[in-house]
Amino acid sequence: MAKSRRQPKGQHFLLSPECRTLTVMDLAKVREETAHGWFRKMRWPETDGEPYCPKCSTLRCHTMSRGRFKCPDRVCKAVFTVTSGTVFVGS
Repeated sequence: MAKSRRQPKGQHFLLSPECRTLTVMDLAKVREETAHGWFRKMRWPETDGEPYCPKCSTLRCHTMSRGRFKCPDRVCKAVFTVTSGTVFVGS
């Protein structure tokens, strides 16, 4: 069985310079798809917006409906979104 590639955990994305420059007015003016793309790039800058599991850090996540992702690891099986674990969860 192939070993999964793991991404090291780094700085929290809300502390990144890109995120700190966003204002509430900036967020209010953008379309949902654009905002989703921004959040992906800010949350996962190491992979240029490609999601990795927040629990086990595997890079091979499956895209599900409604903007959700699922970890394929047999033990983990985490389901998460780009806003999971942030102040924007539920938004």
